[in-house]
Amino acid sequence: MHMSFPCTTRFAQTLRLIPLIAPCSRQQPNSTNALFTTSAGLRRDPKFATTVQALQETVHSNAGDVSNRQLFAQLQPDQKIMDKLDMLQLGREKQGRFVRKKWFRYEEPEVNLPHISFFAGAQTPKSFPEQSLPEVGFVGRSNVGKSSLINRLCGSAAARTSDKPGLTQQVNFYVAGRDFHLVDMPGYGFAYAKEEATLKWPSLIESCIRERKTLRRVMLLLDARHGIKANDREFMEMLDRTNTKFQIVLTKCDLVHRIDLAKRHRLIAMQTAKSRNCIPRVMMVSARSTAGLNELRKEILHTCTLGQKYLASHKKKEAIATADYLEQLKIYRETARPKKRRQ
Repeated sequence: MHMSFPCTTRFAQTLRLIPLIAPCSRQQPNSTNALFTTSAGLRRDPKFATTVQALQETVHSNAGDVSNRQLFAQLQPDQKIMDKLDMLQLGREKQGRFVRKKWFRYEEPEVNLPHISFFAGAQTPKSFPEQSLPEVGFVGRSNVGKSSLINRLCGSAAARTSDKPGLTQQVNFYVAGRDFHLVDMPGYGFAYAKEEATLKWPSLIESCIRERKTLRRVMLLLDARHGIKANDREFMEMLDRTNTKFQIVLTKCDLVHRIDLAKRHRLIAMQTAKSRNCIPRVMMVSARSTAGLNELRKEILHTCTLGQKYLASHKKKEAIATADYLEQLKIYRETARPKKRRQ
């Protein structure tokens, strides 16, 4: 026997509303809800190719449907970059029973930056300190390792660090001796912070870049495991529009295999080749192992025109260390056992 139950008014209203509720979907960044503002009527120029586009242009595969991972596996790294990574001990080494280990290493001469100390923090453009010394800015996605890198560069603990993305919630200014300033900017992207605060960060970063005439260069930090993402391209387009000189710095290189790191280096160099404001030299560092930090320190000193003061005797020491390493490398390669071919 069929039985029908009376339906209450509230429940009937709920049933009527159910077809009107659309499934929730995550919005993708576009021109209307972009992180960084664009000029009115200005068409965004795609100067920076996506990783997929760079892979498709570089790797010519005969197969029809090839995944991005397969294209990346087919990409050939630059041998000069591989040799440099090998010398600086950047990237994870290949391990195994039959891998021949080296008895020598590159004794890189140390480059020391002045001790840094925090002197100003700004949550609004009106709070920016007066412009005096040359500045080098550090910016990137949240949890890319900006504060940790600044601490390891200068051998201090002035910058607060955390495993959770979004700890830096203002523009922090650090003074290095009496020579230059380091500017730690908030990260863009996902962060463990209130939405009201995170929405203000992009405009704060853009105001700092536009207004600071003493800002010599922006170090754009990218995770070596992921490369350039959509919000990174958007930020680089803003830097290009404002004619701001910037340089790519790959962080967390100790988490990537050496050959993959060389491939990532080649891809990023291709993606940024059309930009006139991007410094073509891609830096690679690891705050955990300190590999590559001396190269970045030299880049910062040269950017602030302090090479003569801090690197007067370094060039000679570096030439001697490089000559010793290449001599040992030659012996290492000459004494290698030839590979036997299978019959």
